[in-house]
Amino acid sequence: MADKLTIYVKNTSNCEGLPLQMFERLSQEWTGDCLTLPFGPDGEALEVVGWTDLFCGRPCAVHVVKARWVPHERPDISGSPTSPVTGYLVYGGNSGVRILSDDMEPVAGVDDHLPRGYGRPIVWVDLGNVADLPADVRQVVETGPVDYLARAKADLAALERGEPVDLGAWGVQDLRAG
Repeated sequence: MADKLTIYVKNTSNCEGLPLQMFERLSQEWTGDCLTLPFGPDGEALEVVGWTDLFCGRPCAVHVVKARWVPHERPDISGSPTSPVTGYLVYGGNSGVRILSDDMEPVAGVDDHLPRGYGRPIVWVDLGNVADLPADVRQVVETGPVDYLARAKADLAALERGEPVDLGAWGVQDLRAG
């Protein structure tokens, strides 16, 4: 059973929102402060950051995962595809992502308080364009999804044998170290 991921993006000065969307995770997820992707007909390399409306809008983590975009029962009003589509989902915070570009002129009264660039709810990278993702991102998202149950069983067995377990892999900080 694929791990579900739901995304909702608010209407903000960064971008027009996106109704609740359903995805299935098909890989491990890469997370970082920013990543560079090609945009436009010339493939101009631009930095992408996640965007949140917290504190009047600010950058946040950006995520990339191989995913299947699952159609909504009403794709005509939801913005989802009419049949499942597999690709690479780039998403940020509750205000989507911001694509930074010094060449973009701000729209007075709309986004002139934001860094130069433009917002999008998500960025979708087709499977055939995986080379557009940076190598370190591809290394993560071209790996299958984490089987947490199998990993938990293996870690429990190691603990029962008295062997150490990497708690950092579970996002746990060992406060005894140090």
